Amino acid sequence: MNVGWYVTRRAALSFFVVIGTIVVTFYLSHLLPGNPAVLYAGSNPGPEEIQRITEQYGFNKPPLTQFWIYLSSIFRGDLGTSVVVRQPVASLVAQALPNSLVLAAMAATIAAIVGIPLGILAARSRNSKLDNFLRIFSMSAVALPQFWSGLILQLVFFSSLHLFPLGAYGGSLFFLSQHPIPRITGSYFVDALLSGNFAAEGQILWSLVLPLVTLSAYPIGVIIRQTRASMIGVLNQDYIRTARAYGLPRLEVETKFALKNALAPVLVSLGLIFAGSLIGVVFVEDIFVLQPGLGSLIRTGLGVGTTSTSISTPDVPLILGVAIVTCIVYVVTNFAVDMIQLVVDRRITV
Repeated sequence: MNVGWYVTRRAALSFFVVIGTIVVTFYLSHLLPGNPAVLYAGSNPGPEEIQRITEQYGFNKPPLTQFWIYLSSIFRGDLGTSVVVRQPVASLVAQALPNSLVLAAMAATIAAIVGIPLGILAARSRNSKLDNFLRIFSMSAVALPQFWSGLILQLVFFSSLHLFPLGAYGGSLFFLSQHPIPRITGSYFVDALLSGNFAAEGQILWSLVLPLVTLSAYPIGVIIRQTRASMIGVLNQDYIRTARAYGLPRLEVETKFALKNALAPVLVSLGLIFAGSLIGVVFVEDIFVLQPGLGSLIRTGLGVGTTSTSISTPDVPLILGVAIVTCIVYVVTNFAVDMIQLVVDRRITV
């Protein structure tokens, strides 16, 4: 298969996935029974507000015209205006997304650093007590729901042992106002590092220990199981037996010949884990009150208050904007994984 054709086909498929997501969100927000302008207007809208939104989004025009207005607005970067915060959704997502992306990237990195060596260790000691222990550990890590494990970690390490803060960047909701960090990328963790504010960097990193443990538990379990299965499959190949028959050292056979081929599917899993972690980030940010982030945006969009249990009218433009941006990030990540796999595993182009 030609490399250029492969890249073009993957890019085209990614584009159509994004268009498909836009079509679904358009159907949910425009064509369902009821007046969509009322959904976009929030709670208790007046007739003038409903009329303004109807004309702005073209709700009084044919469906194809509505879809063109919807699509062209998205490609212009106009995701609408939040009816709760009264700010452009694109601006709100741009403020929140960097922190969530960095959290997901850190969780995927931790999963790779911890999961790959443990997976190799499990494959080398197959069916031993260590292998059984790692299998139970990985299955437990995968099975534990993040909203439950996060609360348990808070109870143990904050309430009982007093080792880590309960939540929020820097350990306090007032930390960022007392220690202002210049905005460079939008991520507090990265910006504190780039601006040389190492005291704030250390404090932020300390406050992220429990969220990262919660968020990376599932990926670690997946990577351990994926690496173990991939390594065992490669170690049973004929060319590995031949290398052993020639008397090559076990460590050289496993690291030089087996590991390279076994890591290809693991790299694919890591990319998907990073993209999937964006969903887990929503729960973790909500549990540990990490703001701004996609978690706080979703909570705002659903109309759930931060300090109360009251629920108000959903912020439809905000929810749709977060859904579209998350889909784009997911698709871009998958495309990047395909390109990395193309470089690592040349069998794809054969």
